[in-house]
Amino acid sequence: MWINPSQPLDVDESRALARLFTTLTVKSIVRTHSSTAGAQKPESLARPLSKHVAYVIQAYVEALNDPLCVVPLNVRRELQPGLFALCDMLHEHGRDALMTSALDAGGKAVMKALWRDYEKQRYVGKG
Repeated sequence: MWINPSQPLDVDESRALARLFTTLTVKSIVRTHSSTAGAQKPESLARPLSKHVAYVIQAYVEALNDPLCVVPLNVRRELQPGLFALCDMLHEHGRDALMTSALDAGGKAVMKALWRDYEKQRYVGKG
């Protein structure tokens, strides 16, 4: 596990985790020491990570849905930008698969609320 239950995330750590999730969507060039470095094109890690995003979101939803796990409001607020970046990588097909196969009724309600908040802030490109 990458988060220790006996030492929950505080606000600064949740902000750093959200920043990590959003940084993974930014295109960058991997720095190498070879002579072909000029031929590289910028790519983001969103595509390789998209296979694992559903599991990260599922873990978050299950943590919120667990009655013995308390995630303070300020931690949830700091995690939101990163979760929205993960939702962007998940797309609707992945969301539907997650909802039908991995979540119970409470998890589905949490996931719907997360997706509704994601849809509110998402840029759709209409002028």
